[in-house]
Amino acid sequence: MRKNMTFLCALLLVGAASMMTAGAQAKPTLAVFVVGSDNTLVTPLTTALGNNLTSSGRYTLTSVSISGKLTELQNTYAAGGGSSINRDALATWGREKGISAICLVVDDKKGNDHLFSAQLIDTKDSKLDGRGSYVRTNVAGGDATRVALALTKQLEGPGRVARGDAAQQQQKWFEPEMVLVEKGSFQMGCDDNNCSSDGREKPLHTVTLTKNFYMGKFEITRAQWLAVMAGHSTLANLGGFKGDDQLPIESVSYADITGADGFLERLNKLTGKSYRLPTEAEWEYAVRGGQHKSPYKYSGSDNASEVAWFGVGSTSVVGRKKPNALGIYDMCGNVWEVVADKHGAYSSAAQTDPTGPTTGNYYILRGGAYSSPVSTDCRLYVRSTSTGTPIDRRDNYIGFRVALTAQ
Repeated sequence: MRKNMTFLCALLLVGAASMMTAGAQAKPTLAVFVVGSDNTLVTPLTTALGNNLTSSGRYTLTSVSISGKLTELQNTYAAGGGSSINRDALATWGREKGISAICLVVDDKKGNDHLFSAQLIDTKDSKLDGRGSYVRTNVAGGDATRVALALTKQLEGPGRVARGDAAQQQQKWFEPEMVLVEKGSFQMGCDDNNCSSDGREKPLHTVTLTKNFYMGKFEITRAQWLAVMAGHSTLANLGGFKGDDQLPIESVSYADITGADGFLERLNKLTGKSYRLPTEAEWEYAVRGGQHKSPYKYSGSDNASEVAWFGVGSTSVVGRKKPNALGIYDMCGNVWEVVADKHGAYSSAAQTDPTGPTTGNYYILRGGAYSSPVSTDCRLYVRSTSTGTPIDRRDNYIGFRVALTAQ
């Protein structure tokens, strides 16, 4: 009986050991490929990404030699660019090699600008488990750690792609962060002694907004623009300041944003939502703090330097100054923001959900910009020049944020 018990225990131990071995072997394996025209980045970026993506224990790096496949992918890229790399074929190769996941990074370099696009591919079905993008100027091998960190944060965070029904509900990584603005009434226009001499900010008048809406927490960034507009024949790589992908996109016109195959149309197709430009009334209500009715000259402070970038030589990464009462950043300074309204004079009559004039090709800009020489250009009520901006005008101080009607 004791021999039988010993034999049974041995079987259980062997079984447990087998299960532990199987569990250890079951950890998904990962291969990392970096392709592009700058070979100095391949090795350090591959190493950094591999370290980042395996540090959580989710993956282990594959022991399969990938040098031959890397050469093949590099040649394919050189012949036709990143879009010529067939994801299904790459997943099939990985599946045949027993590799569970593949991280593919393509570095599309134009001049000194690098646009890194990352995909995390599940080889089982060739679907994406994550995606990311990062833009930077004058990248060297020593910058690989920063690039890898930015891509990893997206691949493992907001860039993670949900499977099944949840995929319809998960926010895409490039989708704007939004802040709820509850409906209400406010006094719109100039309310102090520093109004514009041409009277474009007068008269002060009552506006009532009858619907809750969402306002973009930040100005639309270069990363968001480049991701949404990728592949567009003329609008894919706009912007004058390209040093960081978290700078606000600028040098984009009203037509670029709202026109056929423009940013909003593409964003709404990608997300299934109905993003739009805010009306001028929504913009001013939000900058004043909505129902909070903040008593400040600027968006969240009487000290412009706390909340606005102005009187400087270039834009700044979004979100570096203090937010306003609603938690919205950079509504004063950084870039002038295009709104939905055509330019027109205010009325003294009370208005409900105003949308501006119905005719004209000039649109209102709000908020001031980095190039505004003095802080008075960044006050809550300041409207751009007496004529606004033409529908197709691009300047490196003009950007935008988006709004969304609450359901």
